[in-house]
Amino acid sequence: MSADVNRHIEELFAVPLKEFTSARNGKAAALTASGHGEEAQVLRRLGRPPVSLWAVNQLARLVPEQVNEFVDLVQQARSNQLRDPRAAAEAMQAQRAKLSALTKRAAEAMTKAAYRASSEALGRISNTLLGAAVDRRLAEDLRRGRLTAELPAPGFEVLAGVRAGTALRALPGGRASRRVTDERRESDEAATRQARERAERERLAQEAETARREATARAEAAEQVGQEVQDLKRQLAEAQRRFLAARREAAAAAKRVPRSTS
Repeated sequence: MSADVNRHIEELFAVPLKEFTSARNGKAAALTASGHGEEAQVLRRLGRPPVSLWAVNQLARLVPEQVNEFVDLVQQARSNQLRDPRAAAEAMQAQRAKLSALTKRAAEAMTKAAYRASSEALGRISNTLLGAAVDRRLAEDLRRGRLTAELPAPGFEVLAGVRAGTALRALPGGRASRRVTDERRESDEAATRQARERAERERLAQEAETARREATARAEAAEQVGQEVQDLKRQLAEAQRRFLAARREAAAAAKRVPRSTS
């Protein structure tokens, strides 16, 4: 994606989650009106993120230094895994502590926005943080707060610094075969599909809930307007009654005034 599109995505993911859909539609409309139709289409395809993904993206704005430190620790653990097991173990320990702190901070962001930070949501936050940090392209999206999908936790071959689908090199304490690698790859692919399907279900459910709330709000507004119309009608009828009564009284008073004689 272009730098401009990435900037628009960053800005979009910075807004409160309840305002995401309206903000996305507004940005897309503005881009279309200014002749940037392709960028507008990219934004329109963005679904409202699950609250756990939204919370992960807020970390880049709330604690950017901690996010950068976490990504650096993960990359350091990967690079040291094969050549320096002791350094890798130390980096992994620091990585776990930083991951725990970031997950807690994301939970606080959810709570502050009036969302429940369930254990399932915290697990998804942790998995997404790890899944993004091990991938250099996604790590940049994590640093900038523009991840567009939740991620499963990385597999063994990723943490070991080896591409998925290739034979694993022996690590201290045992050996891993190509069969294990293939099984892990299939497991990761299945987990990725499940995460995407779950995110899509949640997005659709959230959009349905938003539509329901908007419909309820419109119905309540219509009812209030209807009540105001009825009040105005009653006030008008009362004003007409008073006008007719005053006119009758004026006519009666005119009849009582004696006529002058010349």
